[in-house]
Amino acid sequence: MILENIIVASFFIATAFLFPVIACITGAVKKRKVIKPMEYVPPPGASPVDFLIQYYGASAEPREIFNPLMLYWAERGFITVEEDCKRGLKLTKIKDLERPKSKDGFNPDTFEIENKLFETLFKDGDDVFYTLAAQGKFKSDYESIMSDCKKQAKKITDGKSRKIKIASLIVSFATLFIIVAVVGIATENKGVIICIFPCAAILMAKLAFGLSDKDGGIPKSSSARFLLVPFFCMFGGVPMAAAFMFLPVSASAVLLSAILFCAVTVFFVSEKIDIREGAQLKFYARICGFKQFLLLAEKSKLEMLVEQDPRYFYNILPYCYVLDITEKLKPKFDRIALDGPAWYLGELRETLMF
Repeated sequence: MILENIIVASFFIATAFLFPVIACITGAVKKRKVIKPMEYVPPPGASPVDFLIQYYGASAEPREIFNPLMLYWAERGFITVEEDCKRGLKLTKIKDLERPKSKDGFNPDTFEIENKLFETLFKDGDDVFYTLAAQGKFKSDYESIMSDCKKQAKKITDGKSRKIKIASLIVSFATLFIIVAVVGIATENKGVIICIFPCAAILMAKLAFGLSDKDGGIPKSSSARFLLVPFFCMFGGVPMAAAFMFLPVSASAVLLSAILFCAVTVFFVSEKIDIREGAQLKFYARICGFKQFLLLAEKSKLEMLVEQDPRYFYNILPYCYVLDITEKLKPKFDRIALDGPAWYLGELRETLMF
């Protein structure tokens, strides 16, 4: 009887785990099958923030967007960049940020995020900002702006993806509770009820780490994250180990599998669900086409584009950082003669290029 119940529990775990996995595969297949038009340049109205949000969706990590935005602003004449040995890069404001003339790829919500960061750099009438001399207040403001960016990125996968994510979380916890009950009944061990603690630990960790700091979550930069990880492990792990001491090996294996399944689904698999529709999928395809062109383009084609527009390289560079392809492009552009950008005032121009 015990063996039969354990087999049924194992089958239920496997079936429940397939739900979020199939959702991930479905989203990946849709993005893979979409027609990707060849794009030589990024949409003129799209900023690096638009690329980050539209390409990565909910999995976007905006904390590294500062350098691409700095290059983007400089190339468009909003700032100049100069080296300062003691205080890092000196950013000098030339004029206020302006909305792009082209609406191709432009999103007013992401522009507001970009403009908020720009105004934070040059607030109180100060037209100069040093990257290494940034005060703690700026770092706090930067985290807040990046939180807004992350929220905007999550909207890309809202709708169908959001509903499936919520469903996968419900299925995960429901499966875990059912397995705990099945194991308790099969082994006639009431002590298995203490496995409610691992369930609570997973749920509490998801709420603490999954929510933004504005919504009551723990900021990524906070040291509390490092303290809470061992706390949640102890909170759930000690009772679980105590329960396993009084259970048969087979029952313990099934229970442990259920707990691991729940944790993996909650913290990893559900976060990868990305099912897009309509315009979001279309813009994603354009970004993919642009990335694919740069990776496959011959040196002769890139030379022709640079001849047509001497600023071509500096125009695409911020987007290359966002797409994480600068190292792959470096050998191609190393063989092409490029003039230094007018907006960079230091002696070592190459330090900004890759």
